[in-house]
Amino acid sequence: MSPPDVGPDRARRPESDEPRPLWLPAFQPLPAPGGLNARLAARDELPEVSLRLVLEAGAAAESSATAGLAELTGRVLTEGAGSRDAVAMARWLDRLGAGFEVSVSYDVAVLSMHLLSDVLDEALEFLSAVSRDARFDEEEFERLRSERLDEISRELDEPAIVADHALISAIYADGLYGRPIRGTDASIRGLDNGMVRDFHSRRYTPDGALLLVCGDVRAETLTESLGRHFGGWTGSCEREPAPSVPAAPATGASMILIDRPGSPQAELRVGTVGVPHGTEDHYAIIVANAILGGLFNSRINMNLREDKGWTYGARSYFRFRRGAGPFVTKTAVETAATAPALEETLAEIARMREEPPGEDELLLAKHALTLSLPLQFETPAQVTSHVSRQLIYDLPADYWEGYRDRIEAITPDEVREVCRRYLTEDRLVLLAVTDADAVEAEVERFGEVERRDSPGGPETAENPRQS
Repeated sequence: MSPPDVGPDRARRPESDEPRPLWLPAFQPLPAPGGLNARLAARDELPEVSLRLVLEAGAAAESSATAGLAELTGRVLTEGAGSRDAVAMARWLDRLGAGFEVSVSYDVAVLSMHLLSDVLDEALEFLSAVSRDARFDEEEFERLRSERLDEISRELDEPAIVADHALISAIYADGLYGRPIRGTDASIRGLDNGMVRDFHSRRYTPDGALLLVCGDVRAETLTESLGRHFGGWTGSCEREPAPSVPAAPATGASMILIDRPGSPQAELRVGTVGVPHGTEDHYAIIVANAILGGLFNSRINMNLREDKGWTYGARSYFRFRRGAGPFVTKTAVETAATAPALEETLAEIARMREEPPGEDELLLAKHALTLSLPLQFETPAQVTSHVSRQLIYDLPADYWEGYRDRIEAITPDEVREVCRRYLTEDRLVLLAVTDADAVEAEVERFGEVERRDSPGGPETAENPRQS
């Protein structure tokens, strides 16, 4: 009788396979009207196409008084163009069977479409209509502005959003990165339809824009369609310079405590000024953050979730932008665990500064960052997304091809050194949104406490909080 099959030894981590090669299609430049920078990567495996139009129309082109203008402009694009009203535009897109999305960041606006190759010409007509001939009907503008104001009002009762907004404001004060990309109640109320029209006219221009096309397309066919639908599009705009940011957080307080009376939970943040894209420490920072809080098995998650059982998850990230975006750790715990969870988070950051990671821990982080990289370039949409990021931020031409080697070359000492450089204790701002009376005495151990009322107002029987 043969012994039973006991299966794999689950106490041992499986060995990693050899990394798959990264195959990245080459983008060829195409002639396009109006100075538009159009590039094509032909892939004929499946009859699908990804279009990604990148415009210098991000929040960097706004003033502080018009915060949210870029994002609101993006919302209005599909609410009528040329002779079609909002309903006709929706029916047009539905008939194409295409996906369409507008995303606005601090740096750029991106109009993306995913479609079957046999509707490419009409999809380019749709893309041209929303980028060139949006109608900006007054009624549609007022409706969307009202929707945005309602969203802002609801966000005041979302402690996670309150915490996020308060932290970036504390770090960057009234600078570009210190205000929500979708604006505030005051700034949105100050916008009118004329401002949206003007922003679109100034920033949605071909000279300065980038169109990436990837999929089952012939260069000749695409060139003809571009001439047909984008011919006559004129205008240019300059890239906004990277914003100046403080070298260290602008706030004078070490601990910001936002009162949410009676709250059984606490939203916790630790943050500081990070780094822009292209910094010489770029790859070491990526590896360091993966170890600290970028992965499920990162230090703060394993500590706060797996060891202490205080949270469903804890994570950290660096936001790379044209300017120095923030570094943030975030989690939510029971109110009673507020001070201990912050203390453990700071201890993990300190450990990153004080000692280099072990060989196994470093190898695991590198594998997590590199072994799945080929899977991120399998579809045309993935390809245009990654390549557009490379071009938006002026990354090296071989950024993705060399990514694995550069990550794998990072040493334990380089990980420790970037944490010493950017995550020193005196640069960190701590923030909690919770019942202030229940935790204030405990969080005083972290330094000067700045107590604030919740922007949503106190919790009452008539105005209950929604957890």
